[in-house]
Amino acid sequence: MAQFFKKILDHVIPPRCLGCGEITLKDPQLCAECWKSINFINTPYCRVCGYPHVLQDTDQEFCDFCDYEETLYEYARSALVYNEGAKKLILRLKYADDTSLVSLFAEWLVKAGKDLFEGTDYLIPVPLHWTRLLQRRYNQAALLVMGMHKILPTLPKYAPHLLRRNKRTQSQGQKSKKERIENVSEAFYCPVHHKQTLQNKTVMIVDDVMASGATLNECVKVLMDSGCKSVRVLTLARSLF
Repeated sequence: MAQFFKKILDHVIPPRCLGCGEITLKDPQLCAECWKSINFINTPYCRVCGYPHVLQDTDQEFCDFCDYEETLYEYARSALVYNEGAKKLILRLKYADDTSLVSLFAEWLVKAGKDLFEGTDYLIPVPLHWTRLLQRRYNQAALLVMGMHKILPTLPKYAPHLLRRNKRTQSQGQKSKKERIENVSEAFYCPVHHKQTLQNKTVMIVDDVMASGATLNECVKVLMDSGCKSVRVLTLARSLF
């Protein structure tokens, strides 16, 4: 019966592309043109940081960076390349209150992180400062984690309380890598009464975009200093330099 009424509703108010508003076959979805603007990160990619290899036939397991320098996190994965198509969609969720994108983004995240969920104890969204949360009314990273749980309820426990932000940082967008690191320095903390929960645990930080990695690295550092055994990173998109 529910399916019957859905067909009627789709006929009266047809599903539309989340990118451009064109009519699509189902909801939520992108039209063919908007799909072309999205670049998914598929194998082969670096086994540690998830950075896609430039040479598709390479036998390398690690990118040049991870080959000679140890990362703070254990593993990182991202669903998309942060190109203009991805940026357009993500900014709509982040600044234009378009939460209709969450279920589609969550689906992509579940696929991207599928090899990292086993052995993970908690999923932790990168927190917003309370003033920014009041202004925006929601944390997009938290919405993504909750959306992932709706798709796959067996995922590790959602635990936003284990990491807090104690400094309202400036936007990272126009800053150099050094300035980004300084901007987020000491911006996060784990509440003292929750540190015992993190002892010898493996956690996964979830965010919308990995750019320079400064914000995520600061979160990883705080969690490791608070007693975690290892920290993994999952983002919807990542910049390629």
